[in-house]
Order: sequence, then structure tokens, then C-alpha cells
Amino acid sequence: MEVVFAGFGGQGVLTAGLILAEMALEDGKNVTWMPAYGPTMRGGKAYSVVKYADGMIGGPDMEELDILVAMNEPSLEYAAYLKDGGVIIVNTNNVSEDAKIDSRFEVVRVPCLTLAQKASNPKAANIVAIGAMIKKCGLFPEERAKEVLRQIFVNKGKEKYTAMNEAAFMEGYQAV
Repeated sequence: MEVVFAGFGGQGVLTAGLILAEMALEDGKNVTWMPAYGPTMRGGKAYSVVKYADGMIGGPDMEELDILVAMNEPSLEYAAYLKDGGVIIVNTNNVSEDAKIDSRFEVVRVPCLTLAQKASNPKAANIVAIGAMIKKCGLFPEERAKEVLRQIFVNKGKEKYTAMNEAAFMEGYQAV
């Protein structure tokens, strides 16, 4: 499985990739996570590539995506790496309705920021996107995904955000 989270710095695309990588590790998979960002992190171009498999993984570079999570419109350029029939999770708060997306791809439109605000967690649009992706693509069971999400924030010493992050995850999960 190859997934790219893309957006601008500050949208949590690196963290989203790390969360997915942890979920795959907990599932017993071999995993690579490669973050990339421009010289100006906040507001600059950023993405993270997550690959996971039961067997060997050749390298962490973007090659043939199964899923693209596009948090802003410029991120749609990574669709050039998407396999036919691949899935694009589109954050409709930052991608216009008339953005050109090739019909070879399945598009799931989710208002990530709006749903994060509904969950009283405006910084968690990335977590909303993860919830939508997990549900749409059936990557991991809901409860296991939420448990890994909880563990990550507890281990970072941010347990006070656990309930809000879980609420944001569920907003995305239920939006699909």
C-alpha cells in the first residue's frame, strides 16, 4: 500500500503520515515513512509518503500511489503518481469543486476543516482526513485505528487532546 498525504506546511500532512505508519506497524506490516517539506515549513509545500506491506518494500520514494490525501489544490499534482482506480481524499475546504481531477480516480470529497471545527478541534483536519481514508479504503478496523491514535498522543504527552482527536477521526470516518 502506498499513500501520500499532501498539503502546505501546518496542515499536519507529516503527522498524518506518521499516524498511518504507526497503524501499519501495529498491524504487523513492514513500513516506510518519508516526510518532505520545503525550506519554509509553515505555508510551504509539504507531503509524506507511507508505504507498507507484508513483504519487502523497495524504497520510500513516491512511485505508484494507491491513495492520495489532498489537503489543498496544489496537492492534486501528485495524482500523476496515482494508479488507475486509485482513491483521492479531497479536503473540500481548500480544493475548489471545479478542480480538474482525472476520471480514472475515485474521488471522496470531505470538508476536513469544517468537520474538525465541528469536533472542537480546528487543528485536526488531518485527523478527519485519516478517518475518511480508513473508512473508505478499509485499511484498518475502526477500533484498532482509534487505539493507535490514542497511543500516539499519549506517548507524545498530549493525552489532553485524545478525546478531541478521536472525535475528529470519527467525523471523517462517518462522513464517508
